[in-house]
Amino acid sequence: MGTTRLEMPGWESLDLLGRESVGRLCVIDHGYPLAFPLNYRMLHDEKGTRFVFRTSPTSAVGQYVGPASLEVDHIDALRPAAWSVIVRGTLRRAVDNDELHDTHPLVTSARFHWVVLDAVAISGRRFAAQPSSDDFAVEWQPVG
Repeated sequence: MGTTRLEMPGWESLDLLGRESVGRLCVIDHGYPLAFPLNYRMLHDEKGTRFVFRTSPTSAVGQYVGPASLEVDHIDALRPAAWSVIVRGTLRRAVDNDELHDTHPLVTSARFHWVVLDAVAISGRRFAAQPSSDDFAVEWQPVG
């Protein structure tokens, strides 16, 4: 069995990000990348695309300012198919009340600090398993 990878257009990546509410926010801590599962809210308007997170001010994310990324995935093991969207940008503290949308975090205690990821690049991919005709060949087909 092989896998077909298909790059998604930007509008489809944004649509999928808007349907989900949990992703992994990745930051650099002591020189190493760390990924934290967090609830998010996407804002897409004339100011651009940004993602809002509610966290603890003492957490690694709450104390971080700088380059960061958000990864959101969906895996359907029954089809089998998957998609993955990665957002790259800069994480900053929220300063505008318009950005303070409730993200409904799964953990709510001490989650009163808001941070925003300002997106500079968004890329998405779809993956679909395709059966091969023998043990050595892979048949590539577009995902549709």
